[in-house]
Amino acid sequence: MVAELPHPRRVVTGHDNASKAIFVEDSTVKAVPVADTINFAVLYETHEFPADNGEWKDPIKNRTESLANKDGVVLRVVDFKPNCVAAQSLDFGIITKGEIVCCLDDGVEKTLRAGDVCVQRGTIHSWQNRTDETCRVTFVLIAAKTISKDLDTTGFVAEEMATGGEEQ
Repeated sequence: MVAELPHPRRVVTGHDNASKAIFVEDSTVKAVPVADTINFAVLYETHEFPADNGEWKDPIKNRTESLANKDGVVLRVVDFKPNCVAAQSLDFGIITKGEIVCCLDDGVEKTLRAGDVCVQRGTIHSWQNRTDETCRVTFVLIAAKTISKDLDTTGFVAEEMATGGEEQ
């Protein structure tokens, strides 16, 4: 059995009433299963652009039900268990642990390792963890115009998005 990775910790800064910098949140966000081989943890989300950095309201208490938020930005950690294959949409993926293969629809592949970054620009692709260890990728997702109606899919359903991480 493969060991689960520790749940990600998020530390959020803000301002007090005197505009002094403070820490407003320091918590662990539970990475929850959205499929047999994938865990999601939404660490932060904005619901407007530009973002409102005024009063602190925990944005993960009111998450979007899609992979990307058309009105803001989503910061999500995804744990890909061994031998996992998953399709996703537009993303900036920062590999923080392990190794994963990004496969394009024509069969071209690139192997990415911890420290690498992949920018997906609305392409049809999949992620494959072909190793014996869980791979962690941190994604920043920003809504984009659809290239073609045939490409407007994420591979996940709304119920899976809504469960993408619970604060502990």
